[in-house]
Amino acid sequence: MSQQLAISTTKLTKKFGSQLAVKNINLSIKSNITTGLIGPNGAGKTTLMSLICGFLKPSTGNVTVLGCRPDDILLKARFSILPQDARLLKSLSIKKQLSMLAELQGFEQKQAKNEALKVLQDVGLLEAQNKTPEQLSHGMLKRCAIAQAILGSPELILLDEPTAGLDPSTTDAIKAVIKRLQNKATIIISSHNLAVIEDLCQEVVILNKGELHAHQTIDTIVVQQEALTIKLTEHPTEDQIQKLNETPWVKRIKVGQPGSCLLVLYYDPSDTEGIEIKALTLLKSVNLVYKEFTKGERLQEYMTDQFK
Repeated sequence: MSQQLAISTTKLTKKFGSQLAVKNINLSIKSNITTGLIGPNGAGKTTLMSLICGFLKPSTGNVTVLGCRPDDILLKARFSILPQDARLLKSLSIKKQLSMLAELQGFEQKQAKNEALKVLQDVGLLEAQNKTPEQLSHGMLKRCAIAQAILGSPELILLDEPTAGLDPSTTDAIKAVIKRLQNKATIIISSHNLAVIEDLCQEVVILNKGELHAHQTIDTIVVQQEALTIKLTEHPTEDQIQKLNETPWVKRIKVGQPGSCLLVLYYDPSDTEGIEIKALTLLKSVNLVYKEFTKGERLQEYMTDQFK
């Protein structure tokens, strides 16, 4: 039996005047997995999200969400969206605001309060329930916004840049919240933070200039290349790079931006046996010390290659 689809689009197109924001998008996003939505600036990600949510109407083509049209009233309690610039009222405690929003969803007053406390516990903010948004840190506000998005246990959750502007520790906290949701809902994450996409998502949809560039599993992208991604303690010198390029089994190398200390070694598929030992020996021979060592190409490197 084929897996049920959460979202399906057919020749979905949106124009703003003469400008094509998205063009002929044919997309099938599976239910009960987490899918990343990525692409360069201006790729059409926000427009596609807005079409899925029913904020915008297609110029041509169709979009179906959980088997319904985006504007179907029966759909409203089944999916939610967290916009990047989500705002809360300054004067009310977060518990009161979430309770009020739960009532608007159809919960009775007592049930609404219980639902508010439940989602605050889910995102680790139960102790802050009586605080107003002004008393919360940026990371706590993000978690509160996610709590708002999961009120009523929606089947489909759309998250737009859920970790934007957060420090690494707070980003990890947000990721932990999302991971706890993954067995309970279909999640779509739009983000420029490709490490977050790679860590959380099973599939990725890539847009470019309003068109569908690719829709693949994360594993397909990061493992399909015969490559080793290496984080070094220091950025390689020109002389070290030249010696690496002269190594017979190395097909090519890619060096990250100055200061990134990132190195990707691409090798011949016939040379896979003992490749990690070969790489470590090679690094030692040119006086390079590694911090992290990963087999395969990272999503960041794939995107850099595709959209130079």
